[in-house]
Amino acid sequence: MEPPNTTPDPGLQPGLEARLEWTVGKGHLYNPGGRPGREVLSSPAMIMHMEKTAVEAVRPSLPANTATLGFHVDVKHIAPAAPGARVVTYARLIRIDGNKLTFEVTAHEGERLLGTGTHRRAIVPVD
Repeated sequence: MEPPNTTPDPGLQPGLEARLEWTVGKGHLYNPGGRPGREVLSSPAMIMHMEKTAVEAVRPSLPANTATLGFHVDVKHIAPAAPGARVVTYARLIRIDGNKLTFEVTAHEGERLLGTGTHRRAIVPVD
């Protein structure tokens, strides 16, 4: 049996983008000092949403029986967000190299930039 095709679809082009809006909840928090009332958005939670946004940017253009798997994150978390904050993550596909995809990712609370960087994913076969 031949493995699934992981060659990008012709519709998969740089410039594809997605936006996800979400609320900072209890599971997204970190308390660096351990003092009550000092909880803020954790870097892993912010990055998780950046990854989800990158997936959404390319999902409609992926070949059948494939998905993407994240393998590299280079993100700066530059500002805090409190519990209940409305955050928007953005992802834009900026490069395709074979089955490897590179995204520019950001997170914002209103006009305030919370995080920025790049994220890389690979197109992989799935059953």
